Amino acid sequence: MKIETSLCAGAALGVLLLGASAAQAQDTTTAWKGAPQFQNDSLTFKVRGRVYNDYVYQDVDRQTGADFEASNTRLRTARLGVEGTWNANWAYKAEINFTRGGSEWEDLILEYKPTDTISIMAGNFKTVSLENITSSRYITFMERGPYNDVLGIGRVMNVQVKANGPNWTVAGAVSGDSLNSADVATNAATGSKEVFGFNGRATFAPIMTDSDQVHLGVWARRRNREDQGNFSYGVRNNTNYGAQYVTSGAVGVKDTMIGLEGAWVHGPFSVQGEWANIDIQRPGNLDADARAWYLYGSWFVTGETRRYEANKGEFNRIKILDPMTSGGLGAVELGVRYDSVDLTDITGVATAGEYSAWTLGANWYPHPYVRFMANYSVSENDNAAVGADVDAKTLQFRAQFDF
Repeated sequence: MKIETSLCAGAALGVLLLGASAAQAQDTTTAWKGAPQFQNDSLTFKVRGRVYNDYVYQDVDRQTGADFEASNTRLRTARLGVEGTWNANWAYKAEINFTRGGSEWEDLILEYKPTDTISIMAGNFKTVSLENITSSRYITFMERGPYNDVLGIGRVMNVQVKANGPNWTVAGAVSGDSLNSADVATNAATGSKEVFGFNGRATFAPIMTDSDQVHLGVWARRRNREDQGNFSYGVRNNTNYGAQYVTSGAVGVKDTMIGLEGAWVHGPFSVQGEWANIDIQRPGNLDADARAWYLYGSWFVTGETRRYEANKGEFNRIKILDPMTSGGLGAVELGVRYDSVDLTDITGVATAGEYSAWTLGANWYPHPYVRFMANYSVSENDNAAVGADVDAKTLQFRAQFDF
């Protein structure tokens, strides 16, 4: 069902008022977690959100057609939501993203934990891939990159069961389409079905010491478009801005994905990478495979370390050693990344080619909830059609804060 702006805003306001009423019903304590978090016994309530303001400059060199340059200041993300718990067993999160074109749901989650190590979640959220699950507030580069684009592993409606130990996680889910997608048109004779799928992910940390953490992960997803449009596989140029030059168009009826994850944190240094294969079922027995992978390294010049949580299988907010609020410099991080996507096995599509890119990144964290970012990417879009190759150079800056 498409969610309109007024409905989103009304729902958010309703949750805020209910939470505030509950918080005022009894004496409460307040903790600071980027914003005030109110607590009374096991009831907690907190307003959450984030804002990313970007500047983007892009220089596009086309093999055929006019080259061009473009630049824009733009609002990348502006989210507002709430989160909290009712007791040790129940938790919730609801967040809306406001853009110039309207608004849409991001995370919308209800969670039940019958034990400390078992979780049952229902709602609109992400389930697979290390970089995908890690919040954009904590990833090293401004965008998650073409790996996530081509896989199409964003938020969808899920029911997930997850178990974890001190250094491992196992999760499985059944899924539909995004909560923000339009309803499937009903056919009176045959009915209608939205996208249906299932997925699973497992992670393991064989090394967890004060100086070294190693993450290993594997995941798989199977989905069927049912009565919705065919799946498309395309990449952006390591930016949310501009056009896609390597893309399959709508070709997939069903697909099966398998992904591998790896990361190593050694003090201020870290390396992270992922690889995935997509087995695409197409009409007319034109089945194909697509592959994507990335590898990057980062270094905290000021000595911080990426904060890995093995019992969740993801990265979280870093601890700044000397923040500006205490008279220090803050944290400085440098990174370099390589991305690769191969769609050349998809026949009959002129733009189903190969993508590769190098990205350099620099981050400054003056405060744990504030970050300034700079990325420079050089990307190549090599397509089978004569004259369809495109090279793009992209320079981006971001001012980010969250609460």
